[in-house]
Amino acid sequence: MRATERWGDLVRDVVVELSARRSRSLLMLAAVALSTGALVASVGVSTTAADQIGADLAASTLDQVTVSVAQGAADADAGSSADGSAAPDAPAGVFPGDAEARATAVQGVVAAGRRLDLSGHGPDTVTPAATPAGTAEGGGGDTDAIRHLTVAGVVPGYLDAAQDTVDPGRTWLLGTDQTVAFLGVDAAKALGVPVTTDPTGYAISVGGTTYRVAGFARPEDGGADVSGTVLLPYARVLAAVGSDGDTQLLVRTAPGAGAGVAGVVRVAVRPDAPERLAASQVESLASLRRGVSNQLGRLGAWIGAFLLALTALLIANAMVVAVVARTPEIGLRRALGASRPAVSAVFWCEGAVTGFLGGVAGSAFGLTATVAVAAANDWSARLAPWLAVVGPVLGAVVGIAASAYPAWRAGRVSPALAIRAD
Repeated sequence: MRATERWGDLVRDVVVELSARRSRSLLMLAAVALSTGALVASVGVSTTAADQIGADLAASTLDQVTVSVAQGAADADAGSSADGSAAPDAPAGVFPGDAEARATAVQGVVAAGRRLDLSGHGPDTVTPAATPAGTAEGGGGDTDAIRHLTVAGVVPGYLDAAQDTVDPGRTWLLGTDQTVAFLGVDAAKALGVPVTTDPTGYAISVGGTTYRVAGFARPEDGGADVSGTVLLPYARVLAAVGSDGDTQLLVRTAPGAGAGVAGVVRVAVRPDAPERLAASQVESLASLRRGVSNQLGRLGAWIGAFLLALTALLIANAMVVAVVARTPEIGLRRALGASRPAVSAVFWCEGAVTGFLGGVAGSAFGLTATVAVAAANDWSARLAPWLAVVGPVLGAVVGIAASAYPAWRAGRVSPALAIRAD
């Protein structure tokens, strides 16, 4: 008999046997489907949950890094610019003029900008100076509230880094040395300046210098609170203070990138002398995220392995019972010339087919369960392509492994004794 004919006879025998005992076949299929489905679902859900937890941890990590002048660095740089050139008539600078461009060139940096507070470093008395109706009276505004206002010089990039906004189309003014000011909402109220889209005609006095009100600063969601701040162009405040020793470069990073950026931003801004800068430290949660992912993965794998072991025992038990019930049939096959391997092959094939079909159903069940759990929790389901294949493969392997003992036992049945069995 040719090999193709033998395989054809074997497949027909298996189909007939599975069809004749439908209840037992369906129970075994269901057992394999549940175990492989539970394994696929546990791996899929744990992977999806680990990704979501990782994303939440990354989002909870600080996304702002503050770069300041290291202690004593401002004195060391007195009389020279950041690139080392002599600058006797200009304010000493630790930060280079293109500090923002250097910082944003670092991977993971979203925005960066310098800020230098005038309060405490120079003449910072703020008073209303003019209104559209004319010169403001010296006693205008809320005097008590005005005393608590903060005056700061910022560059346009600072607003992006701090997630604050000013009136559209006017941010560039902060990059000049013009006498303009942007008021926080509380600062405008204290100074008696109405918050409007057109503040033309309003002016304030800072340290005796008159600044035209160019707009108003408002924090975005999660942005720095600038409601009580008077924002001036950075160049003018730097000229008034005389040094950028108290300047801070605020760097906003992508979620989860804070720790990495904090480690390299000093070198990016001052590659010639990174020790003159100090960066705030951001704790890295990368190891914690990996640990959570690994632990969830192991949990899912162990649950699935346990269920697969139970399924293998169930299939083996069912097939041993089948061997006992089919003893006369096995004896007749042997008497008609079937070899021991041929008899064993029937049970091997039954186990493989049962496991494979149950694995297909289990993969479908597991993938569906993963998507359902992700949708119920507002997660993004992560489905690896191999999950669709692992069910049928594992099912077939478990089915074959579970058939080992029943197949061996069936091949050892004596024809004479089997035919006489009840």
